[in-house]
Amino acid sequence: MKGQLATRAGAYVLTAELALILCGCATGNNISPTLKTPDIEHIAVGQRITQAAANNVGDTGSVTWWKFYQDPQLAHLLEIAMQEAPSIQTAAAHLHRAEAVLDLNKPSITGGAQIAGDRFPDHYTYPAPYAGSGGSDGSLTVNVRYHLDFWGKRREAQAAAGEQLKASQAEVADATLLLETAVMDAYIDLDLFYKTRDLAASALGNRLEIISMLAARQKAGLATDIDAIHANEAVTVTRGEIARLDSEITQRKSRIAALLGQDPGFAEQIERPSLVNISDPAPLSAIPSVLLGYRPDVALRRAEVDAAAHEIGVAKAAFYPDVDLTAFAGLMSLDVGYLLRAGSTALNAGPVLTLPIFDGGRLRSTLKGRTAEYDAAVANYRATLSTALQQVADGIALLESEQLRRNEAKTAEAHWRHVAELQDVRVRHGFSTAMDLLTAKTELLLRQRQLSEAEARIASAQIALIRALGGAWAPSSNS
Repeated sequence: MKGQLATRAGAYVLTAELALILCGCATGNNISPTLKTPDIEHIAVGQRITQAAANNVGDTGSVTWWKFYQDPQLAHLLEIAMQEAPSIQTAAAHLHRAEAVLDLNKPSITGGAQIAGDRFPDHYTYPAPYAGSGGSDGSLTVNVRYHLDFWGKRREAQAAAGEQLKASQAEVADATLLLETAVMDAYIDLDLFYKTRDLAASALGNRLEIISMLAARQKAGLATDIDAIHANEAVTVTRGEIARLDSEITQRKSRIAALLGQDPGFAEQIERPSLVNISDPAPLSAIPSVLLGYRPDVALRRAEVDAAAHEIGVAKAAFYPDVDLTAFAGLMSLDVGYLLRAGSTALNAGPVLTLPIFDGGRLRSTLKGRTAEYDAAVANYRATLSTALQQVADGIALLESEQLRRNEAKTAEAHWRHVAELQDVRVRHGFSTAMDLLTAKTELLLRQRQLSEAEARIASAQIALIRALGGAWAPSSNS
């Protein structure tokens, strides 16, 4: 008995040694990635970002950014978006798929039952009285299989699945941020078109008054038909502009409804926005890891790099044997009638070795593919880092530019407000006509429209920068 055990042990050792020798014939040690993951801490963010970060006056990164607009309807719309928007649902489905591939290295336990009628052959392993006669056989077993992860194949696969889960979580966060900012952009446009329509309606009232005055002046011989024609044309143009603005308001409502995954009837329920101006956003820090740490697309690309690195580990481990421990316990008998009787118990346990010997280059090809995927993931990560920093710098520059344009619009609006006030005084003292006052008011309305458009561009630039900052920002002391 001891001799038999020694013989079996020696056979196991010989089999293992042979497996390692054969595996050594097929390795991928000379296959490796060509690109290195960039060190984010050594990225130079530039003076513009550094200065902007120095101007922040408080951390709002933990607060949902759109709540600062203090618009209850906006908050309600975004809550609907988070639940029903198609882009969020798609990203969530990807997340659930990633969650489903975790826990790969757990034992598998299965059960089985079989009953069959047989005709036992005369010349085989069946003894009398079964040989040459008919009968039945059956089994009732529980099977267990556990993978011994000597080479880390399952460990690497599970780590890759974990990184893919992180990537899917970042995808959901990225889809959420993109949706929030897209809804906000459309909401800002809606607010602008409402304000512009108000100004157009006021301008129409002024121009109708001008027509009335021209009619009186024409009767007195103080105006010509040409003056009336120009005034009527201005009224026609203004009415057309109001009709266009009404259409733009309807379109923006429909766009918001579509972003939320709602039907056109939902758009009709959207009311006029009631936004308040917010402080200009500034980066929480100029340190690259903090600056970019809130960007979900950066986190997604980094997780893809780490997942690809673990997939390389899986491909390398595939060159070595797979060792599984298998066992079953149950009942077996050649006659179903004896299946549940004493003596029908059966047990089996032992290792199962699977090793690659000659695979036609499949393992090396797979490893090459995994290294190429890693290089692609690193390239995408680098591109995303570069784009992210560019978007932050461009967002800061755009906001500064729009602030200058807004200041110019404010100056022009203040100038014409003063002119209108002076004309009002002159009319009361008889130095100007009502026509002069209406003309000044019309110019003032035009400048007010330009100021509203400048304010909307400021808001859009703020949203672009908030998106570039990953939704995390601090108010700027320069606001």
